[in-house]
Amino acid sequence: MTNHEDESDPDQEQVSTTDDLEAESIRALLRKSSRMEDEAPDLVLGFQKKLRKRSGGKFYADGWSTSKEPPIMISLITSILVLLVAYALYAESRPLAGESISVPMTPAPVRVLPPPKDR
Repeated sequence: MTNHEDESDPDQEQVSTTDDLEAESIRALLRKSSRMEDEAPDLVLGFQKKLRKRSGGKFYADGWSTSKEPPIMISLITSILVLLVAYALYAESRPLAGESISVPMTPAPVRVLPPPKDR
């Protein structure tokens, strides 16, 4: 009588080994792709620098359009200026919005002209 339970199936071992190899290769690809994202060059920044260099500073000459941080101070100053202009316009037009005055609505006299005479 032979004991089959003591012997392991070589096909089963091969399948599990293949699964392990596939899983490991997938993990390696994921690690590699995450490293590539960290090391990937910023294409927009590179394009802007190259265009600025080739155009002699005509395009992207200002520093804030090519910086990585958002221009918070410029946005803040612009919004404050817009609010000041809006307030100035409101203060200027405020006296125009007041009580309405009554206007006499009597119709003007109508002068009826006779039809022209034919010659």
